[in-house]
Amino acid sequence: MLQEHKVKVLHFTATSVGNKMHTRLATVGALTLLWALGAAASRLPRQAVDTSNISNDDIICLISGTCNNSPQTPSPVTSSCTCVKWWQCNDNEVTDGTVTMVDLRVNGACPEDVNNICCENFDLNKLPPTSEAPVTQCGQRNEVGVGANFQGFNDSQAQFGEFPWMAAVLTRGVSGTGGIPVYVCGASLIHPRVVLTAAHNVQDKQTNNIVVRLGEWDFKNPSEPIVHQEIGVSQILMHTNYDSRNINYDVALLILERAAELGPTVQTVCLPSPRQTFDGMLCVSSGWGKNSFGGKYQQILKSIDLPVVNHGRCESALRSSPRLGLRFSLHRSFMCAGGNPGEDACTGDGGSPLVCPVPGNPSTYVQVGVVSWGLGCGQAGIPGVYASVSEALPWISRVVQEVGGINRRRGR
Repeated sequence: MLQEHKVKVLHFTATSVGNKMHTRLATVGALTLLWALGAAASRLPRQAVDTSNISNDDIICLISGTCNNSPQTPSPVTSSCTCVKWWQCNDNEVTDGTVTMVDLRVNGACPEDVNNICCENFDLNKLPPTSEAPVTQCGQRNEVGVGANFQGFNDSQAQFGEFPWMAAVLTRGVSGTGGIPVYVCGASLIHPRVVLTAAHNVQDKQTNNIVVRLGEWDFKNPSEPIVHQEIGVSQILMHTNYDSRNINYDVALLILERAAELGPTVQTVCLPSPRQTFDGMLCVSSGWGKNSFGGKYQQILKSIDLPVVNHGRCESALRSSPRLGLRFSLHRSFMCAGGNPGEDACTGDGGSPLVCPVPGNPSTYVQVGVVSWGLGCGQAGIPGVYASVSEALPWISRVVQEVGGINRRRGR
């Protein structure tokens, strides 16, 4: 069983809190909320941990991508069909190097691996697609995926490489976990050597025991077409105005030990202009957190469309909750998105990015928020709360300039 750390890192178990705020939350004003993913210690009594729906093997696979999957030889599933990797199949329609249709047999006759397909005409000597020349422009979303457009997913699952700026912060193998890395939080690549995340997730972390994983998609599958990158962290920088009591300015930057190798599945996201607002726009949140309050963590990166909610409207909606009350004031360092039933970032998504298409340039995305806290997940009329990137931009830009010696490209 995975062990609990001082900072209450969530080890892919579900905390049973009934209708209380889910574990993205932190202290807001005088109200102490439940912490998750490294927030400050809660004064609330500890809740029972329910692991009945997740096995230890599932936890290890989900966190580390290291599963007991020995190389499998192609296995026939019908008289005319053999399970192979999708890039070994000659039957798929290929246009400009992209497989436009893949007949997934996940959880069916083929082994449980999203790369497995049922194929009649295959070539076992074919190799996975190689990385292309790096894209030089930030914020380029790969909506149809990289290399293959997988069909048969639900609407909340992202394509392989769809959000190339997405990052995961993991602990290095620690005592009590059998040396298996433990998921800490989501994050985003804003510069080849700089990762943006939520301060409450990493405030008690040390550089020698965390790594950043880039280019990840399916945590349970170690054989993705383009391998992910894991890079150590040389510095953890908290926003100068971050307050652990109420998590205002809930923003932190991780300085990587070396620059990420940019390519189709690893790329930076753009940053907004100072004070730029996206009220009413339909934006996108991604992460590996739960699909609902009390639900399950996601093996494959999820993608959720969320409308940005005006700051004043969000404050009013949050005041309607008896947990916060009519005197609650939403700090200017926060922004909000969501409010539609069943659509929200959730437990485990802390630190993950909220990105919006640039007005007039919808193919380019800027990061406007960092998943911070919320009241439950997907409650009708209750938006999720994000750290505002625009509010933190002067500090972010200064750090990035010091690290890279260049001005950060901005999506305009």
